[in-house]
Amino acid sequence: MSSNLMTSRTIPTSTDAPAAPTARRRLGAGRSGQVFEEVTEDGRRLACKVFIPDRPSSIVNTVLTGAVNPYRWDRHAVECGVLRRRILEPLVLWWFDGRLRLPATDGARWYEPERAFELRAELIEGRHAMLRHPLAGEAKLEARELDREILRPLAKHLGEAGFDGLLWQAGKGNPVAAANFMRDERAGAVRWVWIDAESGVPALFSLNPWHLFRTYLPLCIKHGCWLFDDVDAPRIRAYLGEQADALKAHLGERAFARLRADVDALEASQRRWRSLPRHRRSVASHQAVGKITREQARHYVDKPVRWIARLVGKACMRVPGKVGALLAKVGAKLHPRHVHAALGRYARFFLSQSVRTRWASRYVRLRVLDWRERGFIDRDGARAIRTSMQTDNAAEYIADFGVHLAIKPGVKLLVWGLVPLLKVFGVIDSWWLVGAIALYGGAIGRTLYTLGRTVQALVRGRSAPWIALLAGLAPVVGNAAYPLQLLAASSKGDVLAARFLVHDILSGVGRKIPIWGGKDTFLEHRFNALARLVTRA
Repeated sequence: MSSNLMTSRTIPTSTDAPAAPTARRRLGAGRSGQVFEEVTEDGRRLACKVFIPDRPSSIVNTVLTGAVNPYRWDRHAVECGVLRRRILEPLVLWWFDGRLRLPATDGARWYEPERAFELRAELIEGRHAMLRHPLAGEAKLEARELDREILRPLAKHLGEAGFDGLLWQAGKGNPVAAANFMRDERAGAVRWVWIDAESGVPALFSLNPWHLFRTYLPLCIKHGCWLFDDVDAPRIRAYLGEQADALKAHLGERAFARLRADVDALEASQRRWRSLPRHRRSVASHQAVGKITREQARHYVDKPVRWIARLVGKACMRVPGKVGALLAKVGAKLHPRHVHAALGRYARFFLSQSVRTRWASRYVRLRVLDWRERGFIDRDGARAIRTSMQTDNAAEYIADFGVHLAIKPGVKLLVWGLVPLLKVFGVIDSWWLVGAIALYGGAIGRTLYTLGRTVQALVRGRSAPWIALLAGLAPVVGNAAYPLQLLAASSKGDVLAARFLVHDILSGVGRKIPIWGGKDTFLEHRFNALARLVTRA
């Protein structure tokens, strides 16, 4: 394979479609790319997924394969994504009798402003599976429905049909996959839509080790590479042959013939994409994103040692600049003017009950707004939650909840800044103790504050916040201490604001867990569901 052939057949060229228009609305982002809404000249609304991977997934792909996500820079990988979707569109409809579908695919093209390929598909107006909350009603069971009635059967169908790499995107051992599916409730019919069928990282990070050793590693051996949306084309052809009569009756002869042709094209594109050696992938990806010229790519494509030396040298040269930028950023934050202003804000916060109440009320409103924007709470529900904050106990306990949140930055500064220094200078003997303080630092800070409020209440002859004191001892989830106290203090335990906050705080634990957590993942749903033990939602 000549260097000319490698660069011309893999990366974008002047023959690619022109760049998409810049007037776009950003809809969201995932590990493999960012999604924008575009309205075409004929009035169609498209979701354009621009393959700009996030930094963690880029690091993983570079370490494992030599280059960032191939969908960004390799035309044949993007062709595979389009062809897989075109094949799966009729198959998924047939498998699920219309209860699950894929958006209509509109192809792919090069997006010059970001120097990345984009995949274009029908825009889906819907929402992800509903999180549990006090006003969710029967919709609170949507995550269970998605898991049991959609993802598990889908994984079985994909495995039987030869779509080995798609098991990851369908959620087998991958809790992030829940975010790949939305509910479309238009025209009175409720259907799930598989909106994202392209991976951000190889299928090697299963939350359940059983799936890693039982499914994904054997599939890596079968395909001879780290599994990344790879398909078994011969198996797909055999499956289509086995189901030919049923599929012809469902699709028609012409559509069935097109399906088989797409499988052949998919096999050819996958072979071309996978045929690149590791260092050539690295060179091609750097050329595609504009880090090197075509002439430089031709020079390095057959010189892997020189290419690796160049990468190492560039990385070493960047280190001083990055360290200097970090020190400058930290120094700016520690400027006396900024420190004085921050201390003034903290002083006003801790000395003024009204300031704390306003801050906490604003926090609750922002959290409710976030849930509204995700489609989980309507306008009337948001109004009801805000109204419930006006009860006798709510204002005081919400303000104390605000203090628990406000002390977190100071606690983190002490835990991650001062405590390791104490270990370095020998004041603390054990790194285990440093780890324990890091884990329980927030709980210690919350408990000290709540202990003071408890003593204050006892001195004044008022009801003490015992539940908040005990709940605050728990790491992370102890942030829900005062919402739990408010629930217990209300006559019927039905303060909507408190119940909502318990769900929001526990959901936040799932959102913050690295790798497998985040918005709309099953981990967010699992932690969210724990709140029902006290909120009855």
